[in-house]
Formats: sequence, C-alpha cells, structure tokens
Amino acid sequence: TRSNAFSKSTKHIGTSVRVVVRSRPLNDREKAVSSGVVLSMDLQHCQCFIWKPGAEDEPPKQFTFDGTYSGEHATEQLYNEAVCPLVEGVTEGYNGTIFAYGQTGSGKSFTMQGVSEPEAQRGVIPRAFEHIFESIQCAENTKFLVRACYLEIYNEDVRDLLGNDVKQRLEVKFEHPERGVHVRDLSMHSVHSVGECERIMERGCRNRAVGSTLMNKDSSRSHSIFTLHLEICRTGEGGKIPPETAPEAFHFLCRNAPVVQRKYKWTETFLMKMFTFFLYKTV
Repeated sequence: TRSNAFSKSTKHIGTSVRVVVRSRPLNDREKAVSSGVVLSMDLQHCQCFIWKPGAEDEPPKQFTFDGTYSGEHATEQLYNEAVCPLVEGVTEGYNGTIFAYGQTGSGKSFTMQGVSEPEAQRGVIPRAFEHIFESIQCAENTKFLVRACYLEIYNEDVRDLLGNDVKQRLEVKFEHPERGVHVRDLSMHSVHSVGECERIMERGCRNRAVGSTLMNKDSSRSHSIFTLHLEICRTGEGGKIPPETAPEAFHFLCRNAPVVQRKYKWTETFLMKMFTFFLYKTV
C-alpha cells in the first residue's frame, strides 16, 4: 500500500508526520505599542522557549519540534528542508499533506502563498507548483494527469470556491469505497502548467470569506483546502501500469478569532474553537 511521502525521509525519527514551527518578527502594530518578545529558539536542537509576560523569574515553557525557523529564515530554506521531500514523494505516487496552523496574523498565508519579491520569500504553494511540473517534464515513460479543487469550510458550510455557484452548500459523504470521505459535487479542474494552477488558486481566493480583525485587517475567516490530484500512468515492458492517484493537499486552518460584539462574529469564534478542538482530538 502507498505510504506517506515523508516515510522515506523520516525513517530516522520513526514517524511519517513532521511538525515544524516558524516565528515571525514583530509587526508595525506590535512595535508601536512596544510589545516584548517572549519567544526564543534553539535552532540547533529545534527547541522553542516561551516566557510568561511580566513573570521573567519563572522558567520558560519548552517545546521541541522536528524543525524550527526564526524570522530571519526565508521561505526558500523552509521549503527546501521541510517541504521538498514531501513533494518529491507526491510525484512518485505517495500521499502528502502540508498543513498550516496558527493564530490570526501569525504568518500562515505569508508562508503558504508568500510574496513575489524578494524571490527567497515566495510561498510554499507556488514553489510546490513549480516543483511538481518540473518533475513531470523530467519524468521518463510516465504520463501525468493533474487536477485541482479548492473548497472552503465556513461556519460549518462547505463551499466550492471554483464552482459555478460559490454560495451553494455541498455535502460531505463518507461511503466512497476508494476515496473514503469526499465532498459530493466538488468540481475538479485539469491544469497543465504552473500558470494555470496559480490562476485557479487566485480565482478561489477571491471567493473566500474575509473579515477584519485586530491582528489582521484582511483575515481569512474560514478553513480552506486546496488539493492537487496527480494520476500517474507508467509504461513498462508489459504495457501500461494502472494509474496511481497521489493527492497533495495544502491546508489553511483558521485560528481562534478574537471575541467581538457582532452576532455573526460570535458564531465564527465559537465554530472555530470547536474545529480546533476536533483537530486536537484527531491528531
């Protein structure tokens, strides 16, 4: 059976799940109010230390991860070290998931989508697009079919961000014998280049639920999953080998939103906390 793409590169740690943490520098608002830095990192040993504000005499809380990246590290380094092995596995027929989680304004979108300049800060997703299609061009005796889908979960409603009617609620089904849990009527779109992938994703991003928070004026108010499905058909001496499907999913998980007065915001906050609880139980 197909195993996780990390399995080949993580045998030394005995797990196919890796967790890395990335911190960001203080933003303008935090600098304006003279916020202090309560996080320090031991990059060599992949450890983080968090001090309680106003209680410097207390020992810090200590956490150990599979990788640590400070605000001085570019996304390029994070991708090469933590993501590249996963994407390599996907092009070979393994399943892989990149899951970004953090508080509002912590840098999830910056890490995953990035910025065009400088080059070193281009996001994980555009880098993965390029990586996948470069691998496809170099592959011998192999054909690939690449399809994309993009869904959003907002206040317990599942919507197709690439569908003809983005307001339509979709059903989550559990009975599919091969795919297991799947979303009925979720549209799939064939893509043939990095440019097509980027246009598809930009189209979906424009349809996402966005609202303003104290930490981020254009905060994503939902969970979203962008998925690339790769069907791989290899040819050998005996003819064609049955296709292998290797879906790669990029996840943005919304953080706990601050409590505000308006009713719909309260609903958002409650459901986000509930989603986070079930995520914790699942992991």
